[in-house]
Amino acid sequence: MTTIRLIAAGACLLLAACGASETPEGDSADDFAARINGTAPASPAPQGTAAPTIAEPLAGAAEGVYAPGTATDPQSATCAANDMGPFIGKPADDPTRAAIMTAAADAREIRFVSPGSAYIRPDPTSSRLNIMIDNLGIIRDARCG
Repeated sequence: MTTIRLIAAGACLLLAACGASETPEGDSADDFAARINGTAPASPAPQGTAAPTIAEPLAGAAEGVYAPGTATDPQSATCAANDMGPFIGKPADDPTRAAIMTAAADAREIRFVSPGSAYIRPDPTSSRLNIMIDNLGIIRDARCG
């Protein structure tokens, strides 16, 4: 009989604890639905924050995301990578290679890199021009190094 009373008392305490709690403000189902549907007022921005700023591109810089050694790198002018735009997407045949050699007269060295070439050691400080060729023989990129 005492075991039954203990179980009954525990059950009453559990039920009382579940039913007595109040929902904190802003934590009801309606508030949640308003936040999900975008009808709730936006929470204020934390104090002391500022939007990031982005530097203006240099005059004559190539469009796109900065990538070291590519035409978007301001230092790529040292190897004439900026001048290779007209050759991107063209076949890397002998006449095109000759035209690249003429256009890149300022480059210390010109290297045509195809898939499966021997290991190519990049050197970002070099004025060597790398012409990247895909497996179909099409010029895809020009990089310094």
